[in-house]
Amino acid sequence: MKQQIDPIEVANRLISLRLHHGLSQGEFADSVGIDRSSYSKIEKATKPLKADMAFNIAERWGVSMDYLYRGRLTEIPRSLADALISQRTQQTP
Repeated sequence: MKQQIDPIEVANRLISLRLHHGLSQGEFADSVGIDRSSYSKIEKATKPLKADMAFNIAERWGVSMDYLYRGRLTEIPRSLADALISQRTQQTP
């Protein structure tokens, strides 16, 4: 069974990463060399995150591509992992 990458979940992880660093969409896109319009579409889940873009994000912001595509919390900064876990805990009824 082939596992699919969920563009909505990828978008949510990118938004969380960007907000964790206190950046606007444009600032984040500029920091990794992605066109601002393209990045906006990726956050809206209307355009897929290409591997080269994911690699640039991973290298610049210290996360793994596995986190970006699959949501695995390994190999990401501890402060980001703590913030994500806290968000998940608060969202659970």
